[in-house]
Amino acid sequence: MPSFKNDVQVRFAHVDAAGIMFYPRYFGLINDLVEDWFAQALDASFRQLHLVERRAVPTAHIEVDFHTPSKLEDQLVFSLFVERLGSSSCTLRIAAHCGAEARLSGKLILVHMDMETGKSQPWPDDLRAAMTQWQGPSSSEASQGDNA
Repeated sequence: MPSFKNDVQVRFAHVDAAGIMFYPRYFGLINDLVEDWFAQALDASFRQLHLVERRAVPTAHIEVDFHTPSKLEDQLVFSLFVERLGSSSCTLRIAAHCGAEARLSGKLILVHMDMETGKSQPWPDDLRAAMTQWQGPSSSEASQGDNA
């Protein structure tokens, strides 16, 4: 399944007094992943989307499971794929690994909206077509595949 990836080194600014990555920092890195996916994979930079076209993709839902703590100078690979593409929203599956070790997994739901009205709007055809290139199996399809 295709997934978009970002490599991230855990920096001093990411860790807390216990020497492990402070969990809110993960959310900033998840947002970086989404922003890079839009710019690099979908050819829709946040500058163009928000400032020029006056559209936004706010996060409507996010859930994350933390598996193993990350420490200073760990090399993480963040990845995402589209689990579900609705008319004006999408569900993304996200993960972060350090080598073969899972650090986090989860999902987020983005909503495509008009910034002037604050209301959701359908994905434009070009953006929808680009997003479909990153679709993987839904969680129900994935779990059925595991049992087959």
